[in-house]
Amino acid sequence: MSSNKSVKMTEDEINKALAKAEKEAEKRDHKKIWIDKMLKSAKTYYKLCPYYDKKTSNCFLMLSSNDSNKKCNREGRYDNCPVFLAFLDNKYQEYTSKKKILPLDFLDLAQSV
Repeated sequence: MSSNKSVKMTEDEINKALAKAEKEAEKRDHKKIWIDKMLKSAKTYYKLCPYYDKKTSNCFLMLSSNDSNKKCNREGRYDNCPVFLAFLDNKYQEYTSKKKILPLDFLDLAQSV
């Protein structure tokens, strides 16, 4: 006979693993909902990205990074802009790590910077 060693999990272990996975998925969903809310709020106030300089075509968010290219290649549109989305993601991480209340409006977020 061959010895098949199967991993057996108790029902309690399975429930704990499922609860942990649900919590992580809920956290990701919450982050996505908040980022979408900030994008929608920003659209009500700004036609172009608030961190875009029309005269020089520079992105102020890129200026703070070590990237040599400071020009915005999206001409100020911030829908699906990876730099703007990364900025919002970083802000979400910053607020949640410090256990602060998340801003409900983009202007609240912009003023806290």
